Amino acid sequence: MKKKTHYEIVRKTEDYNGGAMKQTNSIIDLSYNTPIDQTRKVQDLIMGIYILCYFLISLSFLTEFPFVHSDETWLSGLTRNMMEKGDLGVTETFYDLKPRYPHAIKTIFHLLQMPMLVLFQYDVFAFRLLSLTFGCFTLVLFYLLLKSIFNGSDSTRLLGYPIMGTIFLSVDIQFIYASHFARQEILLVCCIVACMLALFKKHYLIAGLITGLSIGLHPNSFLIGTMCGAMLFPIGSKQIKRWKAWKPLLGYAGITSVFAVLFLSISLAFDRQFFKHYFEYGNSEFDIGAPVTSKLMELPYFFKKIWYGVSGTYYVPDVRFELILFALSGAAILILVLSGKLNKGTETALIGKGIIGMLVGMVMIGRYNQTSLVFLFPMFFILVLLAADSLTDGLKKVNLFAKNVAVIILIMIAAVTSGLNIAPWLNHSYEDYTDEIARVVEPQNKVLANLNCEYYFDNGKLLDYRNLSYLKEEGMSVEDYIRENKIEYIILSDEMDLIYSQRPIWNMIYGNLRYVDELHQFLNENCMLVHRFQNNIYGIRIVQYMNSDRDFTVQIFKVKNLS
Repeated sequence: MKKKTHYEIVRKTEDYNGGAMKQTNSIIDLSYNTPIDQTRKVQDLIMGIYILCYFLISLSFLTEFPFVHSDETWLSGLTRNMMEKGDLGVTETFYDLKPRYPHAIKTIFHLLQMPMLVLFQYDVFAFRLLSLTFGCFTLVLFYLLLKSIFNGSDSTRLLGYPIMGTIFLSVDIQFIYASHFARQEILLVCCIVACMLALFKKHYLIAGLITGLSIGLHPNSFLIGTMCGAMLFPIGSKQIKRWKAWKPLLGYAGITSVFAVLFLSISLAFDRQFFKHYFEYGNSEFDIGAPVTSKLMELPYFFKKIWYGVSGTYYVPDVRFELILFALSGAAILILVLSGKLNKGTETALIGKGIIGMLVGMVMIGRYNQTSLVFLFPMFFILVLLAADSLTDGLKKVNLFAKNVAVIILIMIAAVTSGLNIAPWLNHSYEDYTDEIARVVEPQNKVLANLNCEYYFDNGKLLDYRNLSYLKEEGMSVEDYIRENKIEYIILSDEMDLIYSQRPIWNMIYGNLRYVDELHQFLNENCMLVHRFQNNIYGIRIVQYMNSDRDFTVQIFKVKNLS
């Protein structure tokens, strides 16, 4: 006997012409037990189990990979100071001479870090756990996005593109890196995927809401705006002339603008000269005021540096496999378009417009940070799947599973590549570094040190070397600075001598190191060496020298006669 899956619903509706009631019959599908529904339930269960396992496995090396960067201590140190002072408008305690001005364009990020600090104390694990959580949430949203894109052609396959594509993204080294790094990148990736999902579902105002909130995470939220703006921008002479075609973009822009005004208003409340200070900082640190043509010329050089793994202090994973794959997929999409064999033209056009919009945004900002590369990856991974869907279309008549073979191979290559990237870092512990410091220095001691050890010290007890490059402007000597701040210990790595010998190449790390000779003189005349240890990860911030043939020694000096 065939199982009944539909029910007849009797409805009484009013006939407004005659005022009488008439009876109509409607067939409504109330069943959730169709084969497709069952397959989707199993797919969701598989994905849920996978993401849970992914989370647990990631926890096992969360603090080992990547190495702890001073940006992480900078952001979480500011979060701690905000909490202790009860004020979102404060600046960092470890910068006193280096000019700092408060603003609201990352307040939401600090608010998200605060409960992690309360629950897990002031530790790198707490803040990286926030990133990992958002990384897993990103995978959930990416899975839903792929289900939306491949719903018609892929709903009957148990291991279709939604599951395979999500696994593919999850094992990518750039994604793993971002989800283990206590910065804002993975939170912005989550917003990027959420916005794409909203746009594919035609929820334009929700996309505007997400973009607006992302302004409170990082200034790179501008890239989300250019991505969404490009995806919503009408194309074609007929579309451009139609008012209706512009409504989604205008609605999105309106919602986003409300949040932009809100965050700018809060920033002005923190600092009445916010615009002046913000652009001065951007020009001095990142040269954002350079002509657009110059910024455009830097774009190929940025990808060239990614290809060769060139970096200053940021870890740059080997993503040559991904870059080749993305380039091949783009070429395949172009051929498929010209030959008229592209399956999902609308979806492909949206993703393509999004990629172009984000690249345009990167050029407009002109700050090509290696950590921001991950913003492009979700869209490029979707492009790979769209290309695979069209290229393997004929195989479905032979074997449904055969369509996944190519993706499975790519996943295996990506997983092996990621493993090779991660393995060398698993033998190095941040705790080993801070434990060496703890042998002679207490958390409540006032120190002059590298910001990367800030997790060990109490709030306000560490002053960073970047302050010393401003001594001349303040009319101070090294000794004046140390005495005035009652610094008890100086933690110094011989990386400073390396940077000084190669000046001005690495001046962006600690500023102008014109104070080095004076600092050494002070150490010789007024300090006592109390501990020395070697650390080739945290004793040097320049990535190319980490674990190289050169060893780096960290020395701890006790200041004599503080008064």
